[in-house]
Amino acid sequence: MSRNLIKKVMVREAQVDPLIPAMIEKIQSGYLVGRENKHRTKKTFSPSSLVYGSGACPKYWYYAFSGAEFADDADAYAVANMSNGTLSHTRIQKAMMDAGIMVEDEVKIIHDDPPIFGYADGMLEWEGENLVAEIKTMREESFQYRKATNKAPSYHLEQILIYMKVLKMAKGVLIYESKNSHELHIIIVEVNDEYIAWINQAFDWMKEVRKSWEDGVMPMRPYRSNSKVCKGCPVKETCFAGPKGDVKIAPMEHLK
Repeated sequence: MSRNLIKKVMVREAQVDPLIPAMIEKIQSGYLVGRENKHRTKKTFSPSSLVYGSGACPKYWYYAFSGAEFADDADAYAVANMSNGTLSHTRIQKAMMDAGIMVEDEVKIIHDDPPIFGYADGMLEWEGENLVAEIKTMREESFQYRKATNKAPSYHLEQILIYMKVLKMAKGVLIYESKNSHELHIIIVEVNDEYIAWINQAFDWMKEVRKSWEDGVMPMRPYRSNSKVCKGCPVKETCFAGPKGDVKIAPMEHLK
């Protein structure tokens, strides 16, 4: 038998039982059980929500504080990915606890003005210094880029800077793990003039947005309807069906 013929035989597409696609679809439906659109009212800014997607939009927070229908359009793959990330966080937190460097896990982040509430993944002690830690898992391609450049995405930096500001800490660590190999890479984040300037404007922005809600003055939508921000916003339907707004408030600025 010739080599080419052997290759054709080896790569011949397998016959798929017609029951398999239906079985896969049924399993995936299990990820979506309990996930549905819900009316929610937020009392505080969440650091993870603030720095990503629609979190920089003042009108989003007006509806979030007032109460609105939040759409959940995550598919089965997205839910599986989030669940896997949660399990990985727990595993890494346990490893740091067992290694004796974790002082506390799930550290509460609480601030009154502006109102902020969230959880940092951990407080570490390393060489006599306490460091607030945030864990991020990612695909191998993204992990290798972080490792090669030693640069974190702006929204990761912004999230941990908020933690550092609230906890009055000058240093934090972003702990990255490859979902493929479980290899780790750590980026140390230290306060500098650029970060101080960003965190100050971010807190001023939150205060302005919160006050507009307290005063009943709705911000105008700062994005076009076809923008990526609006497309992924959980309160998009409510926002576009509602009034135009009363005051212009620019979106929160991100780190460059």
